Amino acid sequence: MPRRSIKLLLADTLEDLSNQNFEKFCYHLLDRRQEPRVRRSRVEGKKRLDIVDVLVSTFTEEGAVGVTEEILREIGCNSEAETLEMPPKSARKLLKNSLESLTKENFEKFRSELLDRRDGVKMNQVQGKSFLEVADVMISVYTERRVLNVAEEILKEICCGQEACELAEEAKKAGLQSSDAASSDEKHFVDKHMDELIQKVSNVLPILDKLLKAGVIQPEVYDNISAERTSQAKMRALCHGPLRASRKVQDIFLDILKAQEPFLFDDLMKR
Repeated sequence: MPRRSIKLLLADTLEDLSNQNFEKFCYHLLDRRQEPRVRRSRVEGKKRLDIVDVLVSTFTEEGAVGVTEEILREIGCNSEAETLEMPPKSARKLLKNSLESLTKENFEKFRSELLDRRDGVKMNQVQGKSFLEVADVMISVYTERRVLNVAEEILKEICCGQEACELAEEAKKAGLQSSDAASSDEKHFVDKHMDELIQKVSNVLPILDKLLKAGVIQPEVYDNISAERTSQAKMRALCHGPLRASRKVQDIFLDILKAQEPFLFDDLMKR
């Protein structure tokens, strides 16, 4: 069953209140001393749906849920408060919140480590950018399905273990994939056939050329891998280095492999 929007969630909750409890709710909403305050003219004589709009416009969607639950408990509507559960957050929202919680220094480290992964994120996409912009770039590169896993890995790499654990816990609550949730059934073609690729891909340089052009690897990585003496050594460096970065990178490599080594690709696909 599709999840309800926050507005619908609030509307259903207020509709379930008796007229007496709805009046109490409105009274306590006006009586709140914390900012932002709600003006009397926006509440008195208004219908339940109007109050939902007031709550969301005043406190934002997420804040409105918390305020509503707080008031429900104050007026003794605990059962209604218990059923008022906020819909799970999206991967983008969780990532944004996680990046926003970092200190300025750790956010700089995060951006630097993100670039060091060399799996498609370009310097001009993240350098000097806000946490919101970085979050959007990461989602475009890694997709919403994998972005939280990557963020968790980077947080651990920059010694933000607590933030990594909090992100994993929030992802679990929201029903999103955590870093250890990937199953063996989802093993990528590159991981599944890595040994064969290392042994059987003979013409590595054209593949490196295309990976460099696609921005998957940087010139320094290209030079290091090219300097390896044998094709097996080149492929080993590629498989155990850049191709470990993400499934997106592996997908790009796979497309190149299909074009460069069609017979090998077809043979491995049959296994």
